[in-house]
Amino acid sequence: MQLISKRLYHFTLARMSFLNKFLKPMMTTASPKDYQVKQLIKPIGLTDAPKSNTKYSQGNSLKDMFDSQKTSHRVKELSVEFSKSGLYDVQVFQKTRGKLFLAPISYWKDTKALYFPHLVGTSMDSTKELNVETLLRGKISIVRLFSTASGDKLSSSYFQETTNNNKTIDYLAEADARLRLNSNNVQIIEINLIENAVKSALVKTLTRWINRVPTWRQPFYFECSRAQWPFSIREELFCNNVFSGYVFLVDEHLKIRWAACGEATSYEKEALWKFAKSL
Repeated sequence: MQLISKRLYHFTLARMSFLNKFLKPMMTTASPKDYQVKQLIKPIGLTDAPKSNTKYSQGNSLKDMFDSQKTSHRVKELSVEFSKSGLYDVQVFQKTRGKLFLAPISYWKDTKALYFPHLVGTSMDSTKELNVETLLRGKISIVRLFSTASGDKLSSSYFQETTNNNKTIDYLAEADARLRLNSNNVQIIEINLIENAVKSALVKTLTRWINRVPTWRQPFYFECSRAQWPFSIREELFCNNVFSGYVFLVDEHLKIRWAACGEATSYEKEALWKFAKSL
């Protein structure tokens, strides 16, 4: 009986030590720190071009758990992820009003730019899954990305362009204006990152019911599972906060040439359309 008790004692200590290895660094970073809104300078995205069979790692495999170097790296990743919890997102959003970063002054050169990640989704007018990069390839794309009503509203603010004769064009409301973008080889892709399948079905049904997305936009309006992009991928794109909305200017080679978030400033709005039509 005493021998069994000792074994259980040592097993419990070992388990506590193992858990502490993971929890201690995460707990030290759990308190939200002062968030500073900085201007993007370096290109954002991934070093590898997206492929149809790409799957992004969600963490260490069982084999990796016995590799101390990989385990240590994963602990650091989890520490950052844990520190940016839902409460952290709320507090940062309240402080910045969704303006998590400032857009770069100019677009990134194609030789320096990084890739937009692989993403699978269904357009609003179909039930068939499609690799989003298939639609992006060969065209200049303005990708609008959001997950919540607040993000939807904020990201929509980028799609009004003021012309030289002071006329305002709304690319989310005017079908003719959207069609004219083809002359510049520019398209608009809208992506609603959904948290789960049930929510996806509900969003699709309600959106159609209240007719918020007109028929001419539906082939370019995608609903994609947010789980496809692990925390680390979303960090590379600076789009982890679910309450904000994001805009990416993606070239015909799937490289991100410019990005913005939150409500559009007059400069950002002007820069987006200038850059999109000049690439």
